Amino acid sequence: MQIPLSKAIFNFAIKNFLLFGALSVAGLQSTAQAAPLLRCYATYAGETQIIEAHPSDNPYQIEPVDIGGRFKLKMEMNGEQNAINYIKIYAYFQTSHGDVPIHEASYYPPFQRRNEESVLTPFNRLYAGPLERELQYHCTLQDK
Repeated sequence: MQIPLSKAIFNFAIKNFLLFGALSVAGLQSTAQAAPLLRCYATYAGETQIIEAHPSDNPYQIEPVDIGGRFKLKMEMNGEQNAINYIKIYAYFQTSHGDVPIHEASYYPPFQRRNEESVLTPFNRLYAGPLERELQYHCTLQDK
């Protein structure tokens, strides 16, 4: 038994509409469910490191990142994929006696959440130690 041409075209159109409609909705959901990404650019002695952090509910598990053997930077984004409670950034100067805290910055909602990077912090210059070594950093926030 043959299906009339108009019915075959109708079936083809419905299948494609449902398929592409489902893909479009899935794409919208993945955009709405994008996870926040905190990215900091830290420069010491002419070398720039890019450090990334994701939401965490346990700040004590986050390890500071070494910057040139002189500084450490710890980025804490507390919350979940859908809601950031706060962001804290800590800088430490490394000495033979341990890490010395030299800077803490706290940021609270509302946060601008976009697919492209948006500025979170100002451009910071931190000086520490007997030679006043300089650490520069700034951070952005985006949905990935």
